[in-house]
Amino acid sequence: MPQLDQWGADYIQLGFRIHQHIDGYVDAYTGPPALRDAVLGTQPWPGAALVAEAERLANTLEESGYGVLRRTYLHKQVGAMLTTCRQLAGETFAYREEIRRCFDIDPQPIPEAEFEAAIEELQTLLPGNGPVRERMIAWRKQYEIAPATARGLLEMITDELRQRTRALYPLPPGEAVEFRLVSDQPWTGYNWYYGNYTSGVDLNTDLPIHAHTLTALVAHEAYPGHHTEHCLKEAGLFETAGWAEHSIFLISTPEAVIAEGIANTGRHVIFAPGELETWQAAHVYPAAGIEGDPQRERRIAAATSALAGVAGNAALLLQEAGRSPEDVLRYLMRYGLHSEQQAQHRLRFIESPLWRAYIFTYFYGERLMQTWIRQGNPAERFGTLLREQTYPSLIGRWIHDEQSTPGLQ
Repeated sequence: MPQLDQWGADYIQLGFRIHQHIDGYVDAYTGPPALRDAVLGTQPWPGAALVAEAERLANTLEESGYGVLRRTYLHKQVGAMLTTCRQLAGETFAYREEIRRCFDIDPQPIPEAEFEAAIEELQTLLPGNGPVRERMIAWRKQYEIAPATARGLLEMITDELRQRTRALYPLPPGEAVEFRLVSDQPWTGYNWYYGNYTSGVDLNTDLPIHAHTLTALVAHEAYPGHHTEHCLKEAGLFETAGWAEHSIFLISTPEAVIAEGIANTGRHVIFAPGELETWQAAHVYPAAGIEGDPQRERRIAAATSALAGVAGNAALLLQEAGRSPEDVLRYLMRYGLHSEQQAQHRLRFIESPLWRAYIFTYFYGERLMQTWIRQGNPAERFGTLLREQTYPSLIGRWIHDEQSTPGLQ
């Protein structure tokens, strides 16, 4: 394990001091156990002390001797931590201001006309007659599989995705992922990164498991998503470079936008357009005892992707506009084409104090990642995201500069 400098050690310990107040704030930690234990074995600091420590870290960062990019990255991270500390000290922020400060993005409502256009297209793509939401629910239902069936598919899917990921991005020897089926959680899947290149991935059985989205879920949580990013950054930025900030992953910070963008985008890098649906029809569906329609699946998936911003709009209605949970539930069902059970599950996520702002990391992260990687060589650019230190506004600047200067890559 690398020797950490004092600033890095203090950064880690502030993360755990916030975690004492907000369970789950530290999502993963691979650094020296003594730094963690020295905090968790003491009484939590009051909010004012947390604010003072975050401000001290920000003010002393310029004296650290770190490079410019690293200092800017850490200013973004510490700024997000300071926002959370100020909230713990009793300060309040408008909902969108909280998101800007924590995630380095500028959330905006997505025009509902975009959702309406996608739903109109789905009217022509989905089989059957009747309301499009009911037809979408019926479409998804044909892919439902029992948890025991899903467990049997996971090894095959994981082997394929690991092989494709390793062909592009060599992973550290001994890396491994263990999958578990759980329940009573606000999320669909969750990666618990343990360090030393190992993860546990929980898949939530509260909602039906669908054969046509199981591969995408494994890609998100494992290969080439969260597990892959954690492994490569632990090996390169922490173990080799000795950067303390990459031994700890903090939920309400800009690095979460990068992580979710990587996780949502990865399957489009390791599979050529249309290849994922064809592979599933040839391998996943026969093992699950169902039939698929790859061509129609591709078209429905493309139309449904335009509904990705529905959850963010719903969160703005709930947290900013003060709409009732019942109104928001109806909104999710109308524009997201969710069943009531699915909409309830999504509402539970955006009502959660820990996750209420986090919902925007998925849509904005994916939009940033996909826009940038498509402007160049996707595999090379995705590798940059997996291995290097980036933040949302930096990628936004890269996109702007390239679009403003034709031919620049």
